[in-house]
Amino acid sequence: MIDTHSHILPAMDDGARDLTESIEFVKTAAAQGVDTIFATPHAFNGVFNCTKENIIKACDTLTEALCKESILTRVLPGSEIRVNHDIIVEYDKGNLLTLNNSGSWLLLELPDVFMANAVCLMIRQLRERGLTPIIAHAERNLMVINKPELINEFIYNGAVIQITAGSLTGDFGKFSMKAAKAMVSRDQVFCLGSDIHPGRKYRMADAKKKLIKLLGRTKADLITHENPAAILEDTNTFYKREYRKKAY
Repeated sequence: MIDTHSHILPAMDDGARDLTESIEFVKTAAAQGVDTIFATPHAFNGVFNCTKENIIKACDTLTEALCKESILTRVLPGSEIRVNHDIIVEYDKGNLLTLNNSGSWLLLELPDVFMANAVCLMIRQLRERGLTPIIAHAERNLMVINKPELINEFIYNGAVIQITAGSLTGDFGKFSMKAAKAMVSRDQVFCLGSDIHPGRKYRMADAKKKLIKLLGRTKADLITHENPAAILEDTNTFYKREYRKKAY
């Protein structure tokens, strides 16, 4: 499996508090069958603004520590960027870190309150620049929960949807769980992330079992491995094309 959303870099944000905790997070992931983790500290969220350079450096440090302990799970750089009015400007300046620093996939966190038209415009502007926005933990956003048709709008304009593993197991409450299952049933989910923080359980294996029950193994593998593998390989044309067909 590939975990597309985590807070495992030491002392970067509200995630792992030190290197020891980072290593424990990765060990837990490896035990659940995760071979690749994107480290995605918060950026531009008003509290944490982890820079591209610091994230890459921290990722390299963690990778060295994992190698010393013979842990094979890869940790790759990324960031969770809060949607704001300056995203396009900051991207054009080169300040936003894409997943794996590949320049193609950008993980975005919606604010609690947003204007749907403005978000869709931002998605289109990012797509014009060759990026695919990934909407992080969409099922936990109250506006999306109350207006689920927003997901179709995001997909139609060129974004893909990520849900949190723990939402499928009820860790974030019944409304997020219901929203996550609905998105899964409508084939709206592109990838899965643990969004692991201290105090949360690592749920990737449990979530995959839920996906297999809801969709069958083939589609569960698509969400937990094949789609996020396209992020790694940057061979995502097929996935973006086929995925967007499901929006309407």
